[in-house]
Amino acid sequence: MLPILYLAIALDLALGEPPFWFHPVVWSGKISERLIVPYKGKAYGILLWFVSVLPILFILSLLFLIPVPIVKLILAIIFLKTTFSIKMLYTLVKKSVPVNEESRKYTQQLVRRNVYELDEGHVISAAIESLFESLVDGITSPLFWFLLLGFPGALLQRLSNTMDSMVGYKTPELIKEGWFSAKVDTLLNYIPARLTSIFMVISAYIMGIKANGIFEEIRRSKIESFNAKYPITTAAIILGVKLEKPGYYTVGKGNLPTENDLKRALKLFKLTLFFYLLVISIVYYYLYGFALFSYPYGLIELIKR
Repeated sequence: MLPILYLAIALDLALGEPPFWFHPVVWSGKISERLIVPYKGKAYGILLWFVSVLPILFILSLLFLIPVPIVKLILAIIFLKTTFSIKMLYTLVKKSVPVNEESRKYTQQLVRRNVYELDEGHVISAAIESLFESLVDGITSPLFWFLLLGFPGALLQRLSNTMDSMVGYKTPELIKEGWFSAKVDTLLNYIPARLTSIFMVISAYIMGIKANGIFEEIRRSKIESFNAKYPITTAAIILGVKLEKPGYYTVGKGNLPTENDLKRALKLFKLTLFFYLLVISIVYYYLYGFALFSYPYGLIELIKR
């Protein structure tokens, strides 16, 4: 499966996102969008998750049963690529500076807060926060589940994260309907969020930065998300800046980030991803070897051995 992973990453870096009509995340979002009904309760929210996720997961998982190797290879590469977004995230964050009316539209695609009402420091803070939260949600977490459960694992995480975005926010009208989607997303990102934080610290050391007091700062963090507080707080300490969502939380010390801090954040992002991919590639090879069409069963296969 390693060749498929590398080719999927190469496809992402070369071409970015596929057309919306060809994206499983869009399909899941469209299904849930049509079925979301406020004030229907937790049971409806559970049903909504299953109806929006499982059909797509089941159909695309059948790709590995296709008897024609070249067709299976092409489809596996394309659809594995849809479970992560490296180029799009990096490009949007990079275009967030220098801060002006034109660049704010890129930052606005990353966050829900109205960046047109924020000063320069808070706009850059929003971009850095999103860079590292999305590093988990959209890259390291699906790759972690690819390691354990193969393509279905990566796709399950990505679709679950989509459902959390659709109904998982704590608005009064959807708080019960989004409960299940939020819990599933939290569960799937629990380990990857913490692993990513560790790899960020390793990368900081390579950059010549001693990141002291990170886990104490995480413990004190007021960030509501159980997982997002790990990469966001770690980034704040490593960069030596204050990351702040006005009215919600402040993490780190010092001043709000500058354009130069965002450039350092992008370097940290690249190093973190490099070491993460290096380590999981070694683990992939140990579990499955380098066979092109081997189907990984993750921990199940390891237990059999």
